[in-house]
Amino acid sequence: MTRITELGLDDRLPGAQWARETKKQMVVADGEPGRHSFERLPSYEGYAGMCACGFETPRESYDSMGPLAAAIREHLERDVFPAVDEPALIKEAKFFRIGKLIGYHRLIETTDEHGTRHLGWLVAGVEGTIRVLPDGQGRFHGRWSAFAIEQEHA
Repeated sequence: MTRITELGLDDRLPGAQWARETKKQMVVADGEPGRHSFERLPSYEGYAGMCACGFETPRESYDSMGPLAAAIREHLERDVFPAVDEPALIKEAKFFRIGKLIGYHRLIETTDEHGTRHLGWLVAGVEGTIRVLPDGQGRFHGRWSAFAIEQEHA
């Protein structure tokens, strides 16, 4: 008679491996090509996950969500999202005259329909912000407004 091992607190045990493989097959079975989203996997020692495209994190499980989320983010930045074209962002920022440039930030959307996708860049200057779409076209986002804070006098 075959002995069935009990589920333990170790991701290397057969029960944990079976649970992870079953979940992985479920994640990618009905997946659309090019769909990316974070999927949690069963883990008996911390936190585990993968991307809906089938990418698996370098380690089977992590002690906390931070390193797991970082591994998925690195996969998206490296394998999925387009690289930044800083000269194009600077050119668009100069056109809209948003002042001395402060920096830029990738805009990301996660929805049930599309998964996680890149929506462009938000470029900030000392006088305002613009949004640069994935096609490279900039759109004015807004000007900064000064805070109007009343000070109490003692």
